[in-house]
Amino acid sequence: MLRHLIVLCGVVLVAALGAGASTAAPRAEQIDIAIDDHFVSDFWSEQCGFEVTIDNVGNLHVTLVRNAAGLIVRELDRMGGAKVTFSSANGSFSFPNQPSQWDYGDGAKLGSSVVVSFPGLQGHVAGEVPSDAGLLRFGGVVEGFDEFGIPEVEFNDVVLKDVGHRSDFEAVRAAICGTLGP
Repeated sequence: MLRHLIVLCGVVLVAALGAGASTAAPRAEQIDIAIDDHFVSDFWSEQCGFEVTIDNVGNLHVTLVRNAAGLIVRELDRMGGAKVTFSSANGSFSFPNQPSQWDYGDGAKLGSSVVVSFPGLQGHVAGEVPSDAGLLRFGGVVEGFDEFGIPEVEFNDVVLKDVGHRSDFEAVRAAICGTLGP
């Protein structure tokens, strides 16, 4: 009987320790945001010499992972069917929006650093130039939080990592303006 009591106490102790550990584990929060952005791109309009509009439409699925203190330490953005469309009066082309991964180190606070990774397809102009794809990684700083509590980031001009294929700017410009031009 004493043996069963010791085993039972051991099981209860292990369960209690496990329950305590699970409360300290990172917590994940899911936020779904409908994206429906449309704007005239001053940059591409200037590059092409005619008005270029960019549409970004789809669903953004954000996963925020918090540490035990409740600070966001990681963010995963998936773009559920979202597409970027470049258009003009003469035509248009689209490509899928890419996922992103955001690492806030010990936790997102005003002024804290963030490393943002963009893996996969970064853009494509059909038939004109090869797709830009690979891994782009940038640094930035948390400058605030939006209405959902998601950190707002100011990117710096430093590329931390660039692996994969990139077409040079002149080829991309010629492809975009050629596809959208008269």
